[in-house]
Amino acid sequence: MRFKLENGAICALIDSLGAEPVSLVFHGVERLWQNENGSWAGHAPVLFPVCGNCSMLCNQKIYPLPRHGFARKMNFECRAQTQDSITFALSSSAETLKQYPFEFVFTVTYRLSGDSLFICYEVENPANRTMYFSWGGHLSHALFAPISQYVLHFEEEESFCSLLHDGEGRLTGGSKCYGKGKEFPLLEAGLSRGNTLIFAPFSREVTLSCGEKPLARVEFEGFPYLLLWRPEGARMLCIEPWGNLPDAEGETLPFPQKAGVCALGGGQRARITQKITYFEV
Repeated sequence: MRFKLENGAICALIDSLGAEPVSLVFHGVERLWQNENGSWAGHAPVLFPVCGNCSMLCNQKIYPLPRHGFARKMNFECRAQTQDSITFALSSSAETLKQYPFEFVFTVTYRLSGDSLFICYEVENPANRTMYFSWGGHLSHALFAPISQYVLHFEEEESFCSLLHDGEGRLTGGSKCYGKGKEFPLLEAGLSRGNTLIFAPFSREVTLSCGEKPLARVEFEGFPYLLLWRPEGARMLCIEPWGNLPDAEGETLPFPQKAGVCALGGGQRARITQKITYFEV
């Protein structure tokens, strides 16, 4: 089921399947990818309880957790809605426990304010033992010119060294550096053939611009990694704050020991937010 949010500047449609935004129209212009060339049917998947290709080894048992977790393929319950906000919830079940051995209540809240979309993820641990999880976003940005005309502007001076991955999305142990600075040009060479750029920036805010004209600003306080991805030939870019890294090739680490995985005690809650501000095209 799809739910509409609007506030005058933004009109958004959110699907209860995956609690995923499927359309976001800002001042009459669609800003989410709509699969115009058939290369990717997603729009802005929610990633939980892992990001990427991340195995789930707990208490010496391997669980069949899919890439990016299961939340993006499950129906959420609408808990509350106003004209400009909505909260969805997903709770652990017999189905999720087959893939992920922890009880949870995972809520996602979307709120419109002015020219911005706020996204709040919250995890509650209803059990009396520690749970382990990660989370992340995969929101797309429709582009209106060739990707080579776009630049990312960061708050801090960054060293743009991307971790390399194989065809299954596992880290190879290598990296490729694209220089330093506060600006990162989106060259075709780094974002072709399904390649993902994986950074660990100091900045917690990045602005996507076409030349000097801003298109969108993403604020991602609390997420340690930032990934960039696009399907081959698509006029879009996914700017993805992630909590964890993908597995390395041949990795057998237990899930609680993986980089970026969060621990949450029994009865506790954790919250993290994104803010995406749009500018007129």
